[in-house]
Amino acid sequence: MDVNNPFTLTGRKASGRNRNGMYPIARQQQQQQQKEQYGFPELQAVMEDIHNGWEFMLDEDFDPVTLALALMDDSSVGKGRDYDTFQRIYYDLDDALHIIVDDYYKGFNNSIGTFGGVLQHINDSRNRVTQMKANLKKCKAELLEKHTDLLNMWSKTQEHKEMLSLLETIEDIRSTPEKLDNMTSNKHVLSAATLLVNSLKTINSKEMMEIGALDDLRSTLNTEKNDLYDMLLEELHNNLYLKSFYCVNLWCDYITGQQTLPELTIKPRNFSEKEKVKEQDMFSVDENEILAEDLDKNPETDPYYYMEIIMEALAVLGEIPAALQTLQDRLPLEIHTLFDSTIKQVESRHSVQPQQTNRDQNKMDEESDIYCLDKANTDARNEILKDLLWTLYSKIEAVLRGHRFIENCAHRSKKRLAGSSNGNFRIYHFHEIWRPIQAEIRSLLQDYLTTQERRAAAAAQSNSFLLKDDSSNNESTKSRTKSKTLFKFTDASESAVVAAEYQPVQDLLYFRYRKMIPELASSEEILSGSMMNSNIVDRFSTNMMARGGHKLLVNPDAYNVSVLLKPTMAFLQRLREVFPNYDDQSEEGFGSFLDDFAVNVFLPQIEEKVMQLIHLATSGLDAFQDARHYKNFSKYPIAKSAVALISVVQSLCRTMHTMPFHTEEYIRMAEVVLLKYYEKCYQRFYYIVARGNTYTTRSNKDQSTADTNISASGDWAQDESLVGLLAQNPYFNDDTKADDEFVKALNQAEITMEFKLKNETEPNRQIEADELIFDQNKLIFLGRLYHSLKWFVREIWELRTAHETSNMPFGSPDGESYEAANSRRWSSSEKRLSSIEHTGAALLPLRGEAARRFDTLLTTYQQLAETCLFTLRLEIRCHTLYYLQMVIRDGNYYLEDESFEPDPYVITLNSDLMDIDDSINVSLPRKDEMFCFDGLPALMVHILISEAGYIKRMNHHGAQKMIRNILALQQNLTNFVAPNQSAVMERARAYYQLYDYGTENLIKSIRDNGPSFTFDEYCVILSLINDANDDSDTQEEDGSKRKASDAPSDWLMKLDEVMVEYDT
Repeated sequence: MDVNNPFTLTGRKASGRNRNGMYPIARQQQQQQQKEQYGFPELQAVMEDIHNGWEFMLDEDFDPVTLALALMDDSSVGKGRDYDTFQRIYYDLDDALHIIVDDYYKGFNNSIGTFGGVLQHINDSRNRVTQMKANLKKCKAELLEKHTDLLNMWSKTQEHKEMLSLLETIEDIRSTPEKLDNMTSNKHVLSAATLLVNSLKTINSKEMMEIGALDDLRSTLNTEKNDLYDMLLEELHNNLYLKSFYCVNLWCDYITGQQTLPELTIKPRNFSEKEKVKEQDMFSVDENEILAEDLDKNPETDPYYYMEIIMEALAVLGEIPAALQTLQDRLPLEIHTLFDSTIKQVESRHSVQPQQTNRDQNKMDEESDIYCLDKANTDARNEILKDLLWTLYSKIEAVLRGHRFIENCAHRSKKRLAGSSNGNFRIYHFHEIWRPIQAEIRSLLQDYLTTQERRAAAAAQSNSFLLKDDSSNNESTKSRTKSKTLFKFTDASESAVVAAEYQPVQDLLYFRYRKMIPELASSEEILSGSMMNSNIVDRFSTNMMARGGHKLLVNPDAYNVSVLLKPTMAFLQRLREVFPNYDDQSEEGFGSFLDDFAVNVFLPQIEEKVMQLIHLATSGLDAFQDARHYKNFSKYPIAKSAVALISVVQSLCRTMHTMPFHTEEYIRMAEVVLLKYYEKCYQRFYYIVARGNTYTTRSNKDQSTADTNISASGDWAQDESLVGLLAQNPYFNDDTKADDEFVKALNQAEITMEFKLKNETEPNRQIEADELIFDQNKLIFLGRLYHSLKWFVREIWELRTAHETSNMPFGSPDGESYEAANSRRWSSSEKRLSSIEHTGAALLPLRGEAARRFDTLLTTYQQLAETCLFTLRLEIRCHTLYYLQMVIRDGNYYLEDESFEPDPYVITLNSDLMDIDDSINVSLPRKDEMFCFDGLPALMVHILISEAGYIKRMNHHGAQKMIRNILALQQNLTNFVAPNQSAVMERARAYYQLYDYGTENLIKSIRDNGPSFTFDEYCVILSLINDANDDSDTQEEDGSKRKASDAPSDWLMKLDEVMVEYDT
């Protein structure tokens, strides 16, 4: 309750209490004062009653008569009812006074005497004051009189005071170095800088400059200033580049299985955890806030606070411009040192030993991984690189955060010093910090992707990137083309001659080096030549490669891209979060860095590695041998080179989706793989079909003459007309509903075309032995090359269809070119057992011209594969032509005794056919085997009948021998073709059985049953019959084919009449 409350003061004066029965606060304070005033306990209780309703009696203008009259008045306006209370208070007061008098009467008596003494002392004091006043007046009068000697004394006193003050100041300044040592040892650098600046300001004042004895002290303080500046710079670098022990919380070591960079645990002091980073910059500082140093705190425990204190100290010293310039100058060297220390740290964790990569051993251990660009060779190698990169990028992130914080602190100091002479200085832009760091990162990544021989070229390329100006922007689009080299020393093999010539030059160089530096002549490093490869560290160089590379924990290899890529992408993504306002699309932005790295480092190395893998896969002696684990991919053997290059293409696709920069370059490299492999397959095909392995690479100029150097089957398999007929074969097209008449006509057309090609250079010529392929390994190779190319095309098509199914329904005719329709013919021709890798991300996003080029390439592959299959089929038919022509033209069918064995050439032909069938069985499925032998009986029948004119003489035993030959062939054909096809051989047997008919019976048979053969064929058999019955010696022995017009006789006229009658 308030004492000024009117509800408290009005209507409650009788009791003086509030509603709670308590006295107001003001009344309680008044009662307390009364207790202190009266001091008697007996009296205090009575006084409380008096103050509780009777306090008006204590007023100075109290009228007792009025109170007495009021007590005698019993009316409602009187106080008669309070008379008893008044009387009680009176008696209580009287009793209290009696008790007080009884208890304190001795004190009263003593007080009377004491009062007299006090009164005496007061009188004495009054007299002394009067005397003192008189004396003061006298002194005043005397002081007002002029005394020149006192003025001089006062002046000297002031001089002495100034001298004492100056000496105290000098003494304080002399103690400044000791104080600075104490402050700097405790890392209180801001206080130290403030003290030093104040001391310098004092000692350089006008008064102090007149004192010559202070020159040494002044020089000492200037030296202390320089030392403090150097110390501040070192401390700033130690915290900025994580050299301090207390900076371990700014970065994190690699954890096995880590996928992202860790979050920052220590934040600047102005950062509020309740606010989001997007809403408030964690590195922002208040320009108007003056940082106060906490002398009870170790500033090193908070690196951001310590760096801010250092920047404030530099601002006090006025050295921020020089400090920023030094930071910028030392940045390349410090980053290089940071990289080295991180490499040593990772090396100590993994106990890295010098690794010697044995490529042959790796090929034996992991045949598939060696051709995968996105796989490291071993898990240990993988973990070392992951540890290095994740740890290093965590440190670089902390360094960049520190630089940004220092930049903001510098901006705050500049704004605070605006208008002063020290407030106009330049603050480095973030580009100037990012440029050397990205160059060092680029150099490190390139070190692990390139071999040592290529680093010099990479260094020159990196230097041109770092020193480029605005005028080079127009040339940036040409950097990809310029990065290509005409040749590479890495492609050259080691030469003993070159090494022998180089050794004297090296010895002379070492000798002159030792002569120039005698004290180092015994150094083992010089003697071993290791120092000759060392580099000088240039603190002002922005080219990391020029200052010397870092120690490699694993051997450089393009395989490392699978490990290098993910941490680098995560690091750049984090930088975009740390610097959200940074222009990523600028010339030196994060995106341009990655794009430049992809164009000038990554893609060239991937391309070089792809070319190396192509060479490795296709140039070895075992390139076209069976893959070790081909059963994982197909039922039939596949060439190692096909499996290897499919792995290369799939890894290119995966890498393209992992690092989606310049997709057209990946597609171009995939096209290069297909083109190079096609060239190798084409060359190997020509080598196989060459006559006597004399095939070499030929120019188009000599192509026409060179074609004669290949086997007949290889030559015929490339004839467009014959290929068109072969492509219509039902076994080739899986056409199970083909009409028999169509198949018969197709076989006859093929036979006609084959004889046309055989007789192209010379009419009725006989195939030579060197036109055939007798090596069974070559035939096996043709089958496996066909199956490998077919599998290769199917795997490439799977990469395409996996992408197309997400955009267009499979098999959609819209927009599908002829090449695409043709190349996809094999996409589902055989059930796939397995793929090289899971192709979840292995896609070929082809569109437009690139898709057409790819379809054309796949069509070319299919044509080459079909050529291999056609060559096998035609080789069988060429063998048949060769041997059956030998059987007819060189065979003896005029026998005195019956022969029970077929002709030796027939036996050889059957043996060759069995060998060829075995070669096909080990490399091709049954369907392709059926295609190769399809129509062979019809060819045999055609040869046996059409070539009968080349038989010199025949008798009954000779005819039986020919029939026995036909039976041997027919029996052997049942192993290769369907019975309905082998039954065609009955026609040839029936033809030679006509020999035993004789002329008359033969003509009678034609007249009765009709002709089964042509007129010319009847003429040939009749000529053999008549020649055999003619014993004259006029028979020609030249073996020329008989014609109907050669020997006109009676049987010829009779035959002509019968055939004419039948035709009409």
